[in-house]
Amino acid sequence: MKTALILALSTLGLALSGAAPAQDSAKDPLAGNAGIRNYYRLRPDIATAGQPSDEAWADIKKAGFKAVINFRTPEEGSLEEKPKVEAQGMEYFNIPIGSDGFTTEQVELFSKILGDSDARPVLVHCASSNRVGAMWLLHQVLDEGEDETAALAEAKKAGLTSEALEKRAMEFLETQKAAK
Repeated sequence: MKTALILALSTLGLALSGAAPAQDSAKDPLAGNAGIRNYYRLRPDIATAGQPSDEAWADIKKAGFKAVINFRTPEEGSLEEKPKVEAQGMEYFNIPIGSDGFTTEQVELFSKILGDSDARPVLVHCASSNRVGAMWLLHQVLDEGEDETAALAEAKKAGLTSEALEKRAMEFLETQKAAK
């Protein structure tokens, strides 16, 4: 009885704290899809991934996604992806992020798209999900007021694995703090 009460109170505490729900791959139709690398459901209406295959776009639409945000550059094929996404009836956004890091304009555009409820659910991707994780870190800290440590942990779940990219994201956060 005590164990059940403790478990119930712990679950209630997590719900009230606003903590993100754990990814439930059994209920997510895209979990385990071989055509979507590094897929992760951050929120019920936001998922992250590496580059989906051409065949996966129909599955992404079928799963209810309304929009796609791609951080890949034109040199990586972002221009060829747009008609494939739009052919499925989804809205397509491209915010090309290269090796030079992030700009205020890119971060603001990402936040604007995420803030548009008509664009949700949204799939955010790049080649591997590394840039996605970095941008998620920036969004969580700058727009959601999340603690950097917690935001970094979630960014790593979203795909951030590059130490160099993590460093650039943290440097960007520092410049934003200094500007205030």
